Amino acid sequence: MAMTKDIKKINAKSDDIGILTMYLNTDASEGQQNGEWKIHLKNGMKELKDQVKESENPKEGKALKKLLDRMETRIQEQQLNMQKSYFLAASADGELWEEKILQVPVTTSFHWSTEAQTQQLEALDQKFPETGIIVIQQRNVAFIETALGEILDERHFSWDLAREDWVDYDKATPPVDRATGKDAFQRRFDENRQRWYKNLVPRLSKEIKERKLSGAYLVGSRESVAEIEPHMSASYLKGTITKNLGPMPSHEIVKEVYDTLI
Repeated sequence: MAMTKDIKKINAKSDDIGILTMYLNTDASEGQQNGEWKIHLKNGMKELKDQVKESENPKEGKALKKLLDRMETRIQEQQLNMQKSYFLAASADGELWEEKILQVPVTTSFHWSTEAQTQQLEALDQKFPETGIIVIQQRNVAFIETALGEILDERHFSWDLAREDWVDYDKATPPVDRATGKDAFQRRFDENRQRWYKNLVPRLSKEIKERKLSGAYLVGSRESVAEIEPHMSASYLKGTITKNLGPMPSHEIVKEVYDTLI
């Protein structure tokens, strides 16, 4: 489980000079429409610098400034991608730099100590564990693995009329049936959708099991969700969202799902 492993890796690191841990709430829906989080960022950085001024180790101030400068540059680069919050753990010796753009809110806080402060991240990992999102759009089905709104992996499946089977593919666009017209496919889809979707369920269940996920959410039109839901084990199904999100980019799908759940 990637997020849990990341937390263990962060907690395994210590640095006698210092480790910077930052939680930054960037959620515009929480009264920050004008980017107030930028003010909180500046204030937090200033407080850390004031804290280090009192240190007896002259290396701390130089190391902290270097990390804060890099962090500030990185946030500027990622500003358009900011979702609900941003997390960073970075060590003075350069061996640790772990950042996460999250789709769940955090309480803004800044820390400088010999070990990272991961308590908030651990609590969020327990509340929002690694989960699958199964997005259905007729012949195309996407499986998105996510944790705290971060996309960890994706698989895409498309029904191949020639093979009469589901094909998984890595590219952004599904394979095309050149010899089959759109109307002909739609007719066959309407006639066979129940059987086709039922045939896909074992593959989706395998993805959930092998990735050791807490389960998955089914997302799609009311008709599509109703075709797959009865065939999935209740232990694998966390819930359903009847919205047609298939045409959207993956990160927007994840955002929409988290906005619905939180």
